[in-house]
Amino acid sequence: MKIPVDIHVRSERLCTDLSRRGQENPRPEIDDFNISGTMKKQKDGLRIEYTEDDGLISTLVHIFPDKTVSVHRMGLLNSHMTFAHEKSFTCICNTGFMPLQIRVNTKRMTNTVSMEGGKLDIEFSVEVVGNLAERNRLTLSVSPDKSIIKS
Repeated sequence: MKIPVDIHVRSERLCTDLSRRGQENPRPEIDDFNISGTMKKQKDGLRIEYTEDDGLISTLVHIFPDKTVSVHRMGLLNSHMTFAHEKSFTCICNTGFMPLQIRVNTKRMTNTVSMEGGKLDIEFSVEVVGNLAERNRLTLSVSPDKSIIKS
């Protein structure tokens, strides 16, 4: 059964300039928003879904029992990234011209998300052809929509 959830998403791009390796950007690029979505318990974990930009971008977050997390974003540009604490995965990002193979290196990941709510916090870097392209932090906080909470 899908339940409605309130989701707070905070995405921080900490470093994007390849010529400044190992240095922070003067100001991280931050995207911070609240959105409504759904969460469903499945045999293979939890599935969280939400749409942004008037339905133009769909995001699916799948949290597996082995603590692996996959994020699919579908819209004008499609991407798929997989995260697991201190592990790396080769993932695909569709640039609109051709698919781009990227390497996602998870530095740290904590996950307390359950059907009662919780928080997913991921620090990761993205490499393109072996070169650091960016360092990021993604935080996803989930709580059941107030409409389903009974006193």
